[in-house]
Amino acid sequence: MNSSSGLVFRTPNLSVSNRLLSLPSSPIPSHSRSNLFLSGRRSVCLCVRSSSFAAETMSSGPVESPKEAPEVNREPYPPIEPYSTGFLKVSDLHTLYWEQSGNPSGYPVVFLHGGPGGGTAPSNRRFFDPEFYRIILFDQRGAGKSTPHACLEENTTWDLVADIEKLREHLEIPEWQVFGGSWGSTLALTYSQSHPEKVTGLVLRGIFLLRKKEIDWFYEGGASAIYPDAWEPFRDLIPADERQCFLSAYSKRLNSDDLETQYAVARAWTKWEMMTAHLLPNEENIKKGDDDYFSLAFARIENHYFVNKGFFPSDSFLLDNVNKIRHINTVIVQGRYDVCCPMMSAWDLHKAWPEADFRVIPNAGHSANEPGIAAELVAANEKLKNIVKNRG
Repeated sequence: MNSSSGLVFRTPNLSVSNRLLSLPSSPIPSHSRSNLFLSGRRSVCLCVRSSSFAAETMSSGPVESPKEAPEVNREPYPPIEPYSTGFLKVSDLHTLYWEQSGNPSGYPVVFLHGGPGGGTAPSNRRFFDPEFYRIILFDQRGAGKSTPHACLEENTTWDLVADIEKLREHLEIPEWQVFGGSWGSTLALTYSQSHPEKVTGLVLRGIFLLRKKEIDWFYEGGASAIYPDAWEPFRDLIPADERQCFLSAYSKRLNSDDLETQYAVARAWTKWEMMTAHLLPNEENIKKGDDDYFSLAFARIENHYFVNKGFFPSDSFLLDNVNKIRHINTVIVQGRYDVCCPMMSAWDLHKAWPEADFRVIPNAGHSANEPGIAAELVAANEKLKNIVKNRG
């Protein structure tokens, strides 16, 4: 990666103005990073080559000159604690955990976690400027601190969309920015397409459109070509005569009456994903697969959604409805070597939605916590923050 070339593609000018960032992937002082903007005019295609880039940016609109470009922070903010927490009963069965941190009078942003079933973590707050943003995190049905744990009943994409609206109304927020990665990007797209008037901006990471080819790639053997060592334990837990569909085989066992059977397959399911989520192995992440409480919700809820095709009416549902959100200021961040949610989905979304600012991280996989992706997510929030400030 140290000697790779970076390409920055530009589409013909459309309605959204975006910056073009080209930053070295090698460490540089944070105070000098914001001075590395490239300037230029509208063009059909601009190709820039250097030894390495922090991001390959594919966007539309004019490029700001150095004088026009504001200082942009790319470092995750220091850890903070919530200033309020609570539980919201969203049905007779389900109760959701929620929290708020940052500025109580700040600009509201809601964080949509991955999985589904992954739950939130304190580190999720660090992508946002706590002086500017009112940061809302919540655990989706059956995940994290929400109850009942790992419950699949009344747990669909459309239930979660309704829950987001209930939380927004409960917190008396007229509209908000939406941030989601992996499954969170799926849910963010679904929510914004259902309630575009409530969404002021989007930051999407590790695009997952929940199409059959994406599920087949990761759960039916495609990704095993890259991670055969991680795949074999996942595969070998299932008898040979049931391996024609791993989703169904795992579903049968994740819904077993025997809790120990559920735990065993949940650990295998979770470890497979955690071992492939980073470009370089992350032992702390892999250890999540040993946590039965986390793994059970993660595996059961993921499998439930994937077996049911995301509860979408068609395979291309999210792409088919991009027109509903085309006007929303959006940044898409994608790791070039993402194995869990390969770049083909982000690319398809980019082609359907060229107005969105599309940033490819050439030295990253899937996880939001990889340095290049984390930096670009912070920068994306800074961009949307500056848009809000300039409007004011």
